[in-house]
Amino acid sequence: MATLPAPLRGNEVGTFTHHSVAVRLPEIARRLLADNEFDALATTEVESLIDEIANGSIRELTGSGLDQSSWDSYVAPHAGLTWLDAPWFFVELYFYRRILDAVRYWETQQDPYRRQKTLGLEQAIAPGRITINSVDAAYARGVSTDYLLVQLTDAALWGNQVDLSLWPAEHGGAAAVDSHEDRLLVDHRPAAIRSLRDRRPPPVDIVLDNAGAELVADLLVADLLLRSDLASVVRLHAKAYPIFVSDAMPIDVTETMRHLAADTNPHLRSAGERLAAETGAGRLVVTAEPFWVSPLEWRDRPPSIDEALVGAGLMIVKGDANYRRLLGDRHWDFTTPFDDAVGGVPAPLLALRTLKSEVAAGISQEEVARAAASDDKWLVNGRWAVASFAESEM
Repeated sequence: MATLPAPLRGNEVGTFTHHSVAVRLPEIARRLLADNEFDALATTEVESLIDEIANGSIRELTGSGLDQSSWDSYVAPHAGLTWLDAPWFFVELYFYRRILDAVRYWETQQDPYRRQKTLGLEQAIAPGRITINSVDAAYARGVSTDYLLVQLTDAALWGNQVDLSLWPAEHGGAAAVDSHEDRLLVDHRPAAIRSLRDRRPPPVDIVLDNAGAELVADLLVADLLLRSDLASVVRLHAKAYPIFVSDAMPIDVTETMRHLAADTNPHLRSAGERLAAETGAGRLVVTAEPFWVSPLEWRDRPPSIDEALVGAGLMIVKGDANYRRLLGDRHWDFTTPFDDAVGGVPAPLLALRTLKSEVAAGISQEEVARAAASDDKWLVNGRWAVASFAESEM
């Protein structure tokens, strides 16, 4: 196997990665304190964590949460490094794990990001109504499912702009939620849909990213896959515990479906009711494999991940952090074939992601040059996107 590129690190001064470690992580922790009424001990722990990012080093965890022994092994290779010198992907996952220890999440089971998620869900309903109204009208006219799936994955893709770790819900949750074909640098969705149809009706897996508008769109994708029998079952892979502020856990999926089923809009309400019925029938399943909250790269995934994907007709991987995991959060040349950067998949894989970090692969040189010429922040501002497909060779 060829030598892998180096991982991104916060010590690369002048990069978004450096800004994320040195500035964003402390900001997220300060916002956490503002959003919650922690007791004095938890407040002190979070404040100490903020100071540690700038002045301390990576140390072992002291909590007793889920997958603790695994985390001991994740931390060991980086112990003693500064937060800027350790690989960025590890640092971010480690930061969120440290937050949970600081606020005693393992004892209270209280999501410290609940306020942000609640605001995000409230803001998601209006765009969800617009989307489902359009899809239901087209569905009633007999418009092809393939076309509708492109429309819904469009909503699911650009919904990834709503990222509460970057833009708080009270500020709208996004820099600017807008979908533009000219800013979609790679679009392999037609190939992914053709591949899915060749296997129909198989299971489809969706690796979730953000709660709120993105999750609403993801659920509408699941609804279409099931009601059109493009999928025999849809398996939603959620996060096992709170992370990245707005990432969806099983409880967020349940709460979102409950909101849809209680909505005043008849189309959105019907979608929520169908999803509830499919859940009861076992055709919509929510899982929370700890791998998705670990700092492991995709190449280092445990065998259980591949075993869970046996027979899948399509795996839809959502969002920036999941995309970074797929690529190992490494300095790939942006024109490196996506399949090569991912390094093999157990099922056909479609990654839907708006660009919010300096990691990418599978983009043509012409598209890289076009984006860079028109927007010097194209890699990190969430206004550009990719829909990249890797066919399974396993």
